[in-house]
Amino acid sequence: MKKLLLGFLAILLALSAFTQETAKAADDLTGHAYEAEMRELIKLGVIVGYKDGTIRPNQQVTRAEFAKMVVNSFELGPVTKSASMENAGFVAASTEIAVSFKDVSLEAWYYDSVAAAVNAGIIKGYDDNTFRPNELINREQMSTMVARALKAKGVVIDITETKALDFTDGATIRDDHKDDVRILSHLGIITGNHDKTFKPKDGSTRWMVAVVMLRAKAQLVPPKNLEFQVSSITEDKTTVLKQFDDFAAAKEYAQKTSKAQVVERSNQILWMKQGIVTTNAFTEIYPTDSLKASTSTFRPYVPSNTEMKFLDSTATTVKIELAGKVGYVSSKVVRVIPQEMLKGQSYYEVSGSSLVHKIFNHSTGSYASTGVIGKAPKEFVSGMKYYSWDGAKFTNASGAKVTESYQYFNVLPLHTATNYTAEDLDKYLKDQFPYYNKVQYDKKWTESPLVGAGKFFKEMEATHKVNALYLMSHAIHESQWGTSKIAQDKNNLFGYGAADGNAYNGAYSYATFRESIEDAAKRINTSYQSPTGSYYNGSILGNKGIGMNVRYASDAFWGEKIAGHMFRTDQYLGSKDVNQHKLGYTTTSPLNFRKDPSTTFSPLYKLDTSEVPVVIRTETTAASGSLWYEVASEDKAYTKAYVHGNYIKMMPVAQ
Repeated sequence: MKKLLLGFLAILLALSAFTQETAKAADDLTGHAYEAEMRELIKLGVIVGYKDGTIRPNQQVTRAEFAKMVVNSFELGPVTKSASMENAGFVAASTEIAVSFKDVSLEAWYYDSVAAAVNAGIIKGYDDNTFRPNELINREQMSTMVARALKAKGVVIDITETKALDFTDGATIRDDHKDDVRILSHLGIITGNHDKTFKPKDGSTRWMVAVVMLRAKAQLVPPKNLEFQVSSITEDKTTVLKQFDDFAAAKEYAQKTSKAQVVERSNQILWMKQGIVTTNAFTEIYPTDSLKASTSTFRPYVPSNTEMKFLDSTATTVKIELAGKVGYVSSKVVRVIPQEMLKGQSYYEVSGSSLVHKIFNHSTGSYASTGVIGKAPKEFVSGMKYYSWDGAKFTNASGAKVTESYQYFNVLPLHTATNYTAEDLDKYLKDQFPYYNKVQYDKKWTESPLVGAGKFFKEMEATHKVNALYLMSHAIHESQWGTSKIAQDKNNLFGYGAADGNAYNGAYSYATFRESIEDAAKRINTSYQSPTGSYYNGSILGNKGIGMNVRYASDAFWGEKIAGHMFRTDQYLGSKDVNQHKLGYTTTSPLNFRKDPSTTFSPLYKLDTSEVPVVIRTETTAASGSLWYEVASEDKAYTKAYVHGNYIKMMPVAQ
């Protein structure tokens, strides 16, 4: 069976469930569920509108009207236009064949059509030598006329090679129609109702007949295998509705056709009406659909199985949203997953008063979690699932906005100092070490290898202005609490040099843990926390839209995971750090930061990245009367800086 033929929806849908889908527009066809099929027959000259401009897609079809549609669809007679036919909403045909039915007069608008149908062996009439042109054609009669038209055009089906009818009301089909219904069912031209009935005595509307005609015509002229396919989705499978040799045309058709969900090419979904995108390989996100690199614009990278929001696509690229930022990826490295095919999706939920992120693996179909990552927004309800593309703007399952709430440690500028001492940090490392008396990397652990490093984290905080709680959390995350082979064999706590595919051999070696911590603090200070640093996107952990995570690690939730370590440590040690600073974020770029609340002096520094979180110390009113904020300087050459209040918004942080 040709894939295209399988693509049309069943002609005989459960009529009791059918609702007219006609919008107020230029005609009564615009917006109809089967507008595309009707318009295709109009284009082919099989159907025209009525004199009053209507198409009447839901109007029942008479036997005379159906005869005309069969003759015109299968080109069984020469076609011309007549005024009388236009009154009936069809194109007229002309022929010299005589008709002997006593109820078909020579002057009738349908005379030529009935004559052509008789000549082709499609119409035989009733035993009383009538045709009964104004009766509504029922479904078994329609099946017989279409089956005879196919035979007249050379499509001959051996009934013994077809599947027996399995309609629950098959016994009610008249014997002289049963073989024809069986043939059309075998060809997929009719498939019955959702309740497995055929309802042979029911009438048919114009839109139903249009679908039948198009499916039958496809038997005569098999469609070419064009590059792009518009498809519907049923039971996790795509079914082709129509093919195109141009992506834009295919997309336009899919957008206007209610039963179409996707555009495909060689069984790969390229475009969809609704769904998500997930990567199937290491993927770079580019600022434009040219997929050209630029060091000065948003260009993060992510590993396989990263979820992204679908926005749009072309034949070769997909437009996505990642962590609140718009970007483009090659369609070769992602899966476009329609809503109808989703097996799961990452979500957030409440655990006590804390927030947990459940991350879905689209390859394995399983969920994983790194545990508590922060405070749950006060709007969250236990037992409910919440969704977010950036970890801050949350919606419920229906897509309605619930709240905007950031996790403090994820957006905290890391040039701030922790309130915890070296001894506090060591206490956490000692008390919460998860591998006591467990085998990790072929070694049974009886003590924490990181205990004693607290003084090194605090030393680097004082020397390089890099938060000690963050440094410890980063080391815990990258070295698995100091137990990894790289940490044990090379004293490398941060994985520097450990590129994917050759991690152990590529990893740098250090003489001591302290040397590794110092090297990390220097690199982070220079490259990620300085406004002039090569990877600066704000001195926060952040995500793939802002902060270190944009270019530090491929994992889209690397920043969230380290922030989670910080939160859990803070909780255990007495919550001395959480929400201690008032945070805002910049709203434009470039943005100048100054030595006082005025523009009198040259800027101390400027930020070329917008939406950068800053620590707000105080508010002040300038001589001009405008609001300014004193903030902790992002440039570590200064302790404070001033920025105009018009360019700062308060950051809603989970409390």
